[in-house]
Amino acid sequence: MSAESNMTTPETVQIWLSEQATPLLVVGAALLLGFVILYVSARGRRSKMLSRRSGLSEATFVEDLAPFGFDPNVARETYRYLQERQNITFPILPLDALDEDLGLDSEDVEQTIHELLELTGREHLPGLLHSPLINVEDLVRYIQASPRKSQSSAVA
Repeated sequence: MSAESNMTTPETVQIWLSEQATPLLVVGAALLLGFVILYVSARGRRSKMLSRRSGLSEATFVEDLAPFGFDPNVARETYRYLQERQNITFPILPLDALDEDLGLDSEDVEQTIHELLELTGREHLPGLLHSPLINVEDLVRYIQASPRKSQSSAVA
């Protein structure tokens, strides 16, 4: 046997890291850059949204829905709930998408439905919802369409 065949290549974590340091740094830098771009984009979008919606409020939200027969109390309660409990920090429009504009996932929407029904004294009837709730107007419409709790069920 020759001396070369007895020598084994050392396989330690230190050597592997020294060989992989450049690719790992490149991947890490790319991930960091991606997160920075997403953060800056989100802040820019929020800033634009705030500037475009200056002057809008709960009152303008209710006024926008009133001509279409929406109950002002349900609209007002929905707006307040979204601002206070779901932490929406910008003025809400009726056509804001629940997921894309407000950032609510399906669990948030379910929680919102149940809590708004309770706040407005309405019953939860799962069969009443024929299509998914896409925007805030759909949410207000669903809450308003839900029957009010009767006195007997309120006591029970």
